[in-house]
Amino acid sequence: RAMGRLNQLDSNDNGEDTAQLKKELQSCMQNYFGVFRDGEYMKKGREELDAMRDRVANIAISDKSKAFNTARMEALELQNLFEVAEATAIAADERTESRGAHSRGDYPERDDKNWLCHSLYHPETKKLTKRDVNFKPKTVETFEPKVRTY
Repeated sequence: RAMGRLNQLDSNDNGEDTAQLKKELQSCMQNYFGVFRDGEYMKKGREELDAMRDRVANIAISDKSKAFNTARMEALELQNLFEVAEATAIAADERTESRGAHSRGDYPERDDKNWLCHSLYHPETKKLTKRDVNFKPKTVETFEPKVRTY
């Protein structure tokens, strides 16, 4: 997969501009997925991300050099940022409660019954699953410091 991404960047001459797409991604995330969120806004944001997905996959860089290529690095970083943005958007939209730095105007209360859990994002399916929080106390026995020997 990694080599495929590099080969795509090397072979694409007529694609999208990295800097412009990065600005659009930043704007989308700031406008729709900030700390204060709402289902209607997040729906619009997810639609923008959906429209952006193919464009991010179609990035073109003019510098095809193999060493010290900052254009290639910026393009790869944008692709990675898009993956994180999409995970954030899906997780935020599906979490129907307010908790910590996730505040939803349409769900202002905390919901421990449904959301006192770990949210796991699966990029292959673009789905969220949950895992219970382990509340068992953890104890670690103390140990005397000593010199490391190998």
